[in-house]
Amino acid sequence: MADLHTYTASDSDRIRRFVVEDAEALAGPGRHRFSGADDTRGQPIAEALFAVPGVQEVLIEGNAVLVLRRPDASWEALGDRVSYALSTALAGPRDHAASGPALDDDAIFELTERIFARDINPSVAQHGGKVELIDVQDGTVIVRMLGGCQGCGMANVTLRQGIEASLRKVIPGLRGLADITDHASGRNPYFK
Repeated sequence: MADLHTYTASDSDRIRRFVVEDAEALAGPGRHRFSGADDTRGQPIAEALFAVPGVQEVLIEGNAVLVLRRPDASWEALGDRVSYALSTALAGPRDHAASGPALDDDAIFELTERIFARDINPSVAQHGGKVELIDVQDGTVIVRMLGGCQGCGMANVTLRQGIEASLRKVIPGLRGLADITDHASGRNPYFK
């Protein structure tokens, strides 16, 4: 197998183990234990996994990722979400920021608008969603998620590991992404 996104899962009571062929895509050499979202230390895979409600702990060692679920969560509810978060994080860029002089807010808006039309929205439309560009303020792109994205349990993973990572690759000076979506009122999320 030569595919970076290839992983296998073995189930136990509370732990699921994923094996990734390319260990360099993970946290680097050694053992890395993450006990919560505040403890991810900028590690994209851990960040993506803690965006999934029900994940209690993550251990990355070599080419293995072990995910401990909370006692009140089930693998039936978490399995697809964890797999999606892991594959999205693995597909993300390894170089995080575009180089060059920082763009002003108007230039960031124009470029983001083109990227949304060409790349982002066609992709999220496959899951019944849409991402609306609202504004750019002080280098921060402000968005609202619609359709299947509104209320989706994986919206944060899509925003951080997909959209923000893509924008950072091409927009120098991007400070971040802010989501103003009312996810609690979403009625048709892709993941239930």
